[in-house]
Amino acid sequence: MMKESLCEVNNLGLRYHRGESAILQGLSLSLFKGEIVGIRGENGAGKSSLLKAIAGLLPYQEGEIRMPKEVRKGLSYLPQDLSLYDSLTALENLIFYGKIQGIPGRLLKTRGNWLLEELGLSQKSREKLSALSGGMKRRVHLASALMLRPSILLLDEPTVGCDEESYHRIRDLLLKMKQQGTGMLLISHGRGELEDLADRILTLEQGKLREKCISSD
Repeated sequence: MMKESLCEVNNLGLRYHRGESAILQGLSLSLFKGEIVGIRGENGAGKSSLLKAIAGLLPYQEGEIRMPKEVRKGLSYLPQDLSLYDSLTALENLIFYGKIQGIPGRLLKTRGNWLLEELGLSQKSREKLSALSGGMKRRVHLASALMLRPSILLLDEPTVGCDEESYHRIRDLLLKMKQQGTGMLLISHGRGELEDLADRILTLEQGKLREKCISSD
């Protein structure tokens, strides 16, 4: 049975300024429905730049990134830095991002409450974000990207600084999203995290990818 391709990156080349060395060069990868692809590499290897290029946030000079229009509409990008509002409650943050993503008003609270329940934060939904722990904020951060119910999810260090409970809550929800068909690119430096979650691991070295297969499925 053929896998359904969500995104094809072909011979991607990217540099920040003319004349500088390429951050990414001749880079190709595929992402399939219901697959988690892990990406690792040293700091400055271009991992975050790759996700930003796929998300359409960073221009590239060579190659192409192909995905169906309906997949592009369902793409969600989660940066490493928290992009939440401390003055809003956990649920208000999710409603805010859901509106930006074009989710109908009648679904905003329903979807937000479901995500908070999945992440073990139902009792914190009406608390200001400033009152939550760092791990809880990471869970809300992930939920903000999942309001869209994305077809593709681009994750840049989603569990950095998390306590054990927050890590397991995030891991379990990502695995559930995978079962529902979401394809993910996941950057992580966490020890064992990629092995825990990913079907494949790609190592970025000098702008090129080396693949490590870790699943026998």
